[in-house]
Amino acid sequence: MFDKALQFYANNFAFQGITNLILVFGTLTLTTIILLGPKKKHPEDHVHPLFGGYTRQIPNIISLLRFPLGIWVFCVHYFVALHNPLANFSFHLSFALICILDNLDGKFARKWNAVTEDGKALDPAADKWVTFCLAVTAYIYGDFRWWGVAIIFGREIISMLQRVRLKRRGEDVSAQWLGKIKAGVQFTVLYIFLLRVDLLPGTIFLEAIAQAFPKNMMLWGTILLCFCTLISLFPFFRSFSYVNAYTQSQRRESNKPWYIVMIPNIFTLGNYLCGVTAVFFAMPEVEVQHRSFVVLFWVLSAALCDAFDGPIARKLKAHSDFGATLDSSTDLSTFGLATAVIIYLRFSELKGAMSNMGIILAIVYFLYVHLRLAYFTKLAEQKEDKSIKSDFVGMPSPTGAVAVLVAFTFFENIYLLSSSIVLISLLMYSKLDFISHSNSLKHKLYKYFLIPALLTGFGMLLVLIFQQPFVSSHFSRELIVYFHLCSWFLAVPIGIYILDATYRSYITVRD
Repeated sequence: MFDKALQFYANNFAFQGITNLILVFGTLTLTTIILLGPKKKHPEDHVHPLFGGYTRQIPNIISLLRFPLGIWVFCVHYFVALHNPLANFSFHLSFALICILDNLDGKFARKWNAVTEDGKALDPAADKWVTFCLAVTAYIYGDFRWWGVAIIFGREIISMLQRVRLKRRGEDVSAQWLGKIKAGVQFTVLYIFLLRVDLLPGTIFLEAIAQAFPKNMMLWGTILLCFCTLISLFPFFRSFSYVNAYTQSQRRESNKPWYIVMIPNIFTLGNYLCGVTAVFFAMPEVEVQHRSFVVLFWVLSAALCDAFDGPIARKLKAHSDFGATLDSSTDLSTFGLATAVIIYLRFSELKGAMSNMGIILAIVYFLYVHLRLAYFTKLAEQKEDKSIKSDFVGMPSPTGAVAVLVAFTFFENIYLLSSSIVLISLLMYSKLDFISHSNSLKHKLYKYFLIPALLTGFGMLLVLIFQQPFVSSHFSRELIVYFHLCSWFLAVPIGIYILDATYRSYITVRD
């Protein structure tokens, strides 16, 4: 009877998957109930009914348990003898226990008053060890990129050195909320990479789901992981003198905590990262289908980050001179220098060799973006109340960059492209009155037509690019039509935006 049940379990994949999932969730539930214990009858109770006098040591033991669980994940993939359904199930169970124990050690310590200095240092150390095991395993046996591993290791080394420095100064070295978010993103992305490994037989339904993800989606998952990894370093920089000076200047400009003031700056840094990514995909050495549309997507993403940082700063009342300076320098890098490099690379690609026309147009475009931002900064410094958003004099540089890249999706004629770039450059340093993003929400034309059209175009690009391998294999002929439709959703609002600025500047003034 037992042999038949075991054979049925081994041969029936659906039953096996359901059973294993039930076992995993049952183990997690039972572990949580046992460790957290019953509800405290009195707030002053600090002794767990099951662990008694060892209550204060339990959080540290929970953290220590994650060390062997992390190495077991690597061993399951490394040893050929462990490439069987039972060992694979133990891999999923180990990962689930790693995640739940990472949450339970802190909850247990706070509930039973078992917070210790050793525990504050041991918890992030266990996170680092588990991340190390997952990243190395995903790189060796999966498709995880080497630069992702390098960024993770670099971040952990810097944070470890900073923790030692803070510990010596007597400051708090416990895990921060940014670190918890980072760990959650890292564990999720690395687990998906491990689910895609073909070495182990599938024992739950998650392997099939993970293997259905397009490779492009996994690349962007890696980028998200790296972004969260770098952002989580911010709290450790407080011990540097220049960061302390920055924090003090923020307190003088705003009464908000430093991490609230950093929220709009994170969007500004996202703007910069999207610009660098756009240049990467614009390089001819990088093999990518429909290059013009992919580059347009990343520059448009940078423009959306730039559109949100200012409103968020005003909403949180976290406006600062540092943020304004960072925003201006990032705009120059992304919508000036990066777009100029893309112009040169695109013209060289069309010509098949180095393009002198591309160099000239790139310099002209960058020069006008620089002039436009310098003039914008001068006007901003003259404003008495910097929290109030006024309209733009000249086309904003993000709109100019998007307009240039939209032109690349429509034209391959060098003369038409050259005329478009020169016209856009002149518009950026013109005296036309372009409505700001915040004020555009007060006008029905923008609120109900132009902004939804832009978001629709961006959303279509997002879906098409994320699903590009699938769409290319099933709808190869129609794909370019869909991409051009996205371009029209972007080009029409930009054209109306320019016409509206002309109307506001000349016809309205005369009336």
